[in-house]
Amino acid sequence: MPIMDELRKKTGESLKTLKEVAEDIAHNLEIRAKITKKKYLDIGRLKKDINQAYAEIGEYVYDQHMSGKAIDMQTPFIKERVEDINRMKRKIREIEEEIEDLKKLQEEGQT
Repeated sequence: MPIMDELRKKTGESLKTLKEVAEDIAHNLEIRAKITKKKYLDIGRLKKDINQAYAEIGEYVYDQHMSGKAIDMQTPFIKERVEDINRMKRKIREIEEEIEDLKKLQEEGQT
């Protein structure tokens, strides 16, 4: 019976180790998924919105110029878009900081 007891003990230890490795892998994949979402979806959407705001400003300036009107940078239309762009750029920086925090968390889990 001592052989059977030893075999059960080794099998139990192996299963425990396998479970821990699987949990580590799952946790790592979850962090990578969060990083990917933030990097490509959240930041990508914000960059697209920033480009749209730039295009709107450019179109407005072009229309003003073509109609011979003075371009006033204090126009509410332009000021709103500039504020939107600044807000979105701040949000991108915040998301990038979150990504760095997630990467650190991921690295800590690997050591």
